[in-house]
Amino acid sequence: MNLQRHISLVCLFLLVACLSYANQKPYIINFARDKYHAANKNWSIGQDERGIMYFGNDIGLLESDGMEWELFPMPNSLIVRALAVESHQTIYTGGAEELGRWDRDQSGRLKYTSLKGLLPAKSLDNESFWRIWIDGNNVYYQSFSNIYVYNHKTMQKLSIPKGFLLLLKVRDEYWVQEIYGPLYRLKDGKLNKIEGTEFLEGTTTRVILPYGKDRYLIGTSTGEVYIYDHKNFILWNNALTNQLGGQELNCGIFCAKRNTYYLGTQLSGVYEVDINGNILNHFYSANSLQNNTILSLYEDHRNNIWVAMDRGLAYIRYTDGLSYYRTANSGSSAVYAATLWNGNLLIGTNQGVYYTPKENANDLEMFSSLKLIEGTQGQVWSFQEIDGRLFCGHNNGLLEIRPNFSIKQLYRINSGVFRILEATINDKLIQIIITYNKLYIVNKETGQVNAMQQITDPIQDAEVDHLGNIWLETVSRGIYKCRLNEELNAFRYYTYYGNDKDKELPVHLQVYKVSGRIIFLGDNRFFSYNETSDSLQSNPLLNECFKNVNNLKRIVPINSQESWAISSSSVYRFFYDGYIARIKEAYNVEADNLSLITAFENISVLNDSLSLICLDAGFILHNSMHSKQQSIKISPPNLEFVHTGRDLNGGYADLNKPIQIPYEDNTVTVGFSVNDAFAGNLFIEYLLEEVDSTWSQPELRNSISYARLPQGTYTLRLRATDGLNNYSPDTIIRFEISPPWYRTIWWYLTCGLLTISALFITFWLMKKRLQTKHLRRMKAQEAAHLRTLNEQLQNEIEEKNAEIFTQTSFIIRKNELILKLKEIVDEVCTKNTQKPLIPLYQKINNLLTNNLDTEDDWKMFLIKFEQKHHNFFKTLKEAYPLLTTNDLRLCACLKLNMDTKDIASLMNLSVRAIENNRYRLRKKLNLQPTQNLNEFFLTID
Repeated sequence: MNLQRHISLVCLFLLVACLSYANQKPYIINFARDKYHAANKNWSIGQDERGIMYFGNDIGLLESDGMEWELFPMPNSLIVRALAVESHQTIYTGGAEELGRWDRDQSGRLKYTSLKGLLPAKSLDNESFWRIWIDGNNVYYQSFSNIYVYNHKTMQKLSIPKGFLLLLKVRDEYWVQEIYGPLYRLKDGKLNKIEGTEFLEGTTTRVILPYGKDRYLIGTSTGEVYIYDHKNFILWNNALTNQLGGQELNCGIFCAKRNTYYLGTQLSGVYEVDINGNILNHFYSANSLQNNTILSLYEDHRNNIWVAMDRGLAYIRYTDGLSYYRTANSGSSAVYAATLWNGNLLIGTNQGVYYTPKENANDLEMFSSLKLIEGTQGQVWSFQEIDGRLFCGHNNGLLEIRPNFSIKQLYRINSGVFRILEATINDKLIQIIITYNKLYIVNKETGQVNAMQQITDPIQDAEVDHLGNIWLETVSRGIYKCRLNEELNAFRYYTYYGNDKDKELPVHLQVYKVSGRIIFLGDNRFFSYNETSDSLQSNPLLNECFKNVNNLKRIVPINSQESWAISSSSVYRFFYDGYIARIKEAYNVEADNLSLITAFENISVLNDSLSLICLDAGFILHNSMHSKQQSIKISPPNLEFVHTGRDLNGGYADLNKPIQIPYEDNTVTVGFSVNDAFAGNLFIEYLLEEVDSTWSQPELRNSISYARLPQGTYTLRLRATDGLNNYSPDTIIRFEISPPWYRTIWWYLTCGLLTISALFITFWLMKKRLQTKHLRRMKAQEAAHLRTLNEQLQNEIEEKNAEIFTQTSFIIRKNELILKLKEIVDEVCTKNTQKPLIPLYQKINNLLTNNLDTEDDWKMFLIKFEQKHHNFFKTLKEAYPLLTTNDLRLCACLKLNMDTKDIASLMNLSVRAIENNRYRLRKKLNLQPTQNLNEFFLTID
C-alpha cells in the first residue's frame, strides 16, 4: 500500500514537472476576416505604447484597440506589407510602389501622408516594401532593390548590386542579406559586410535572432538553423532541422520572458522551441491555427504572441498557472469531472470515462489520444478515490474502475449516482451514496446498504461535520441536519432548515465543507450553522470576501485552507480558515470565449497544486505552483476624442483646453482606448455623474454617446475592469454644455430690453388708447353737439326754405291775384265808359299797379335767399362778372328749381321773356347745349 502511494506521488510529481512554466499550454484565439472586417491576408504586426495593435493587411492598415477593429485604406495603394510603430500618434507603412506615414488627428483617426514626393518621379516603379524599422531619427524602408533612409526631411537611397532579401533587427542592430549572398550590417546610414557570412551564399536567410549574450541564431528558408558566434556557423539542433525541412521557414521571434523561440513557417504553422532547439509546442491548422502559412510573428507588451497568416490572425496567450486544452471537434463531449489515478488522467464526460497517460498532457493534441473505458458510456458525475480504489458516480449507478480499466458495478442500487463520500460516525466507517432519488448509507464493516426513508425530498449532496452530523442538501427545499442511529440503518432524528421555516433563508441552499467547516450557499450569500441558536446565520467573512461576485454556483475544497469558488463565468481560488477570508486568484473564463457547464459548473482537484477546470469543450489545467496572481494594476482608459453634434459634420473638441460645447451640438460622443485591453481581457465601465446613478455594466466598446444633454457642467468617469473586481483608476472628462441662445446673458439682456420696450410700448399704447378714447368721447360729444347744431341748422334751413317757399308763393299768388284783378278792372273799365267811374277805375288801377311793384318783393326774397345761400351771388359775380341784376335774380330762381311760369310771375314778366332771359343767361355762363341750366345752379353754393 505504501509503495503504491509512493508511486502515485512520484507520478503526480512528474505530471507537475511536465506542466512546467516553459511548457505551459496557451490559449489560442483565431480571428477570421468576418471578425476584423478586412482581407484574409495579413503581412505585418506592430503595437504602440497604449497596447493598440496594428496589422498590415491586403487592403490597408488594420487597427484594434482590443474593443473594436477599424480599417484605414491606403489612398494610393491597397496593400500594406510592412509597418513600424513610432508611437500612438505616428505609424510608418509601405506597400506596392508606396511608402508613407500615418498621423493621428484631433478626431483620433489616422490620416495618411505619402512620402513618394521626396523621391524622383517613377523611382518606386515595380518596388514593394517588406520591412520598416525605426532607428532613432531614421526610418528604414526596405524593398528587394533598395533601402530608403528617411530622416523626417529627406530620403536617402542605399543599394547593393544584387539587391536585398529582408532587413532584420537583432538586438539593436540591423542585418540584411544580399539576395543569395552574405549578410550586411546597416549602421548610421551605411552598409558594412559581415565577415564570414559568405557561408550563407546560395541560401535565403529569413530569421536572425539573438542567442545568449553575443551569439545569433540564423535560419534559412530550407529549415537549417545555425548558431553564429561571429566566426563559425554551427547547426543548432538536427531534430529541429529535420522537422523544419521542407516547411519553408519564414519568420521568427525570441520571447525573453519564456526563454523560448517561435518559428513561423509557410507550410506548417508555428513551432515553439526551447533554447536547446527542442520543440515544446507546435501550433498549426490541425490543433489550433486556422492557417499554416505564417507571414509574421510579434510579441506584445504582455509577452503573448500575435500571428499574421495568409488567412486571418491568431493570438497565442499565456496565463500564469493555466494550461488550456480545447477540442475543435464540434461533436466532442463536455467535461464534468477528472482525476489522476495510477499514472493516468481520467476525464469524465457526458459520453463516458476517457483516459490517457499523464505524459500526453504535454501535447496540445491530447484529445486525440483519449481512449474510452468500455462500460462507462453515459453521463459521468464524479470520481472518488477511496483506499486506492476509484469510484465513479454515473448515470448507470456506482461504478468501480479497476487498474486494468475493467468496470465493476457496486451495490446494485438501480439508480444514477451523483457522488460517494466516506466518513466515520460513532467510530464506524461508512460510505454515503447520493443517488437520483434516495440516500444510501453503507456500513463498511458489514457491507450492509441501507436506504434512508425518513426524508422524502430528493437529495442532491451531503457533507459530514466534525460532530458526526450529516447535512443533506435537497434539490429545492433547503437543508436537513441528520443523526444516524447506532445500527446505521435510519436517522435517529433530523432537523429542517430552510425557507419554509425561516423566510430570511433562500429557497435553495447548497452545502459544502470548506476548511473543515460546514458552510451553506444560496442566492449569492453564505451561511454558517450557529449551535447556540440552532439556526443558519449569515457568514460575514465570506460574504464580505465575495461581495462583488455575482452568480456564485459552487464551492470546491482544495485543502484544509483553500477552496475554489465558481460563478457562472469565473473561478476564484480563496483562503478561508474561519477567521480570515480572501481571494488569492481569479480567472474570467468567459472572457476567453470558453464556457463552464451550465447548472453543473465544476473544478476537479487533482492534488494540492493541480486543479482541472471543467469546460463544455475541453478543460483548463491550473497549477498553483506556477500561478503568479499578484495585485493587478490596470491602467486608466486613454481619452482619444470628444465629438459633438449628431452627425459627422459636428466638431472635435481640443482635449488640451477646457471643453465647452455649444448647445446646438449637445450630443456628445467620447472615444477612448484601454491599454492592452485584449491581452488583459479588459472591459470598460462608465458613469456620467449628472445623468447616471450607477456605473454601467462592463462592456467591450471604445466610445460612448449621450444625446441631447441639457445645459450644465458634466463629469464623465471611465474605468477599465477585468470582470474580477479589479479596476483601473478613473479617467475623468469634464465638459460643459453651453446654455441655448435663449438662456445666455445676452438673451436675458435682450429680453430685459424687449420687456422694457414692451412695457413702454404698452404704456404708450394704453396712453394712446385712453387719449383716443377721450378724443372719441370728446368727438362723440362734439358730434352730438354738432348733430344738435346741425339739426338746429337743418331746422333753420327748412324754416328758411319754408319761408322762401312761403314768401315766393305769396308773392307769386299776390302778383297773380293783382294781375287777375287788374284784368278784371280793365275789362270792366273797357265795357263801362261812364265818366264818373273813370277816376275810380284809374284809382283802382294805380292801386293795383303800385301793389304789383316787385322791387320790394324782390328785396324781401333776396334777403331770405341770401340767408340760406350766403355766398351764392358773390360766387356767381366773381365767376361771371357780366351778369346783370336781372340775370342774378333769374339765377336765384333757377337755384330754387322754380319753373318758368313761377319765375315769370315772380319777376312780373311774360313766360317768353323768361325764356329769352334763360337763353341769354346760358350764353353768359358758356354752358353746353346738353347741359341743364337748373342742374348747373344746383352745384353752386
